[in-house]
Amino acid sequence: MLRHRNFAHDLFCLTIIGFGFFVIYGGLELSIGTMRRIGPGFFPLGLGAIMAILGVGLLFERQDENRDDTRNPRGLIFISLALAAFAGLLETLGLFPATAAMVLLVVAAEPERVSLPTVIGLIAGLWAVGYLLFVVVLRLPLQPLAPEIWTMM
Repeated sequence: MLRHRNFAHDLFCLTIIGFGFFVIYGGLELSIGTMRRIGPGFFPLGLGAIMAILGVGLLFERQDENRDDTRNPRGLIFISLALAAFAGLLETLGLFPATAAMVLLVVAAEPERVSLPTVIGLIAGLWAVGYLLFVVVLRLPLQPLAPEIWTMM
């Protein structure tokens, strides 16, 4: 059976793939470095590879003809607010409150109800991963809680 391809979808996917290869090419112009001491070209190279791979995955994604294509701006609004809240609260309140606010806003984007234990598990899991990755491993100068909050307790 012949499938009708969506030209706009295919063009979008090919654009993502092309842009990914463009970023890879730009990253190859810079020094990649080593795994112990990565250079300035390492991040663009990895990012471009991820973009190209995701573009290929999208290109060959199964298109459902009967899917419900209603537009709901709720997800876009709440996820944008979640990113803005995380960025705004990270330095002022610390990693833990910023992560909690982000998770709560992302959960609000979900049209179906999410259980409280799931939300608490997400917050705790992201706190642990964020703290271990950014503070312990990468040694970024992030405070789990801002010093002002510690004095309030």
